[in-house]
Amino acid sequence: MKKWLKKITPERESILASRWIRPFAYRLTHPEIWHFNRRNVARGVALGLFVGFIVPLGQIVLAALLAATVRGNLLIAAAATLITNPLTFPPIYYAAFQTGSFLLNLTSVESNSAALADNSHVESALAMITSASLPTLFGLVLFATMAAGTGFAAVHVGWRFSIRRQWRLRKRTIDVSDAIG
Repeated sequence: MKKWLKKITPERESILASRWIRPFAYRLTHPEIWHFNRRNVARGVALGLFVGFIVPLGQIVLAALLAATVRGNLLIAAAATLITNPLTFPPIYYAAFQTGSFLLNLTSVESNSAALADNSHVESALAMITSASLPTLFGLVLFATMAAGTGFAAVHVGWRFSIRRQWRLRKRTIDVSDAIG
């Protein structure tokens, strides 16, 4: 997987040469944000998941800038924002609304909009949107925090298991070569 990632990622110099990136290229020159190690990848996953849930538009750019600021892996942070895409966006936001409504102990948006039915359609639609925004925002912040923490921990645990597995395989090959030789 690591070889495949390195193969498909663009060269650092070509990214820094882009005219759109030149104004903040100084942040992108630090070599630590381009390395694939346990700490940088974990930071990148956590930032990408958090930004992916919270920010509906411009997620990749914001995640990349935050990753450059805290020295997380920039490419992993950008990729992790894709948790919310056109297919997952509606169910995630609906689940965030339901969770936020439940935790805030609010009534349903339909009952709030029915109470405002005597107003015009525009005013009732606006009232429905504003009454849904607080529970949705609360649910999204909760989802983002939980996803970031889980992603951070999963990278650390997965990386550790991978290293242990590599050591076990290395030990087996050494033991087999000792037994043959």
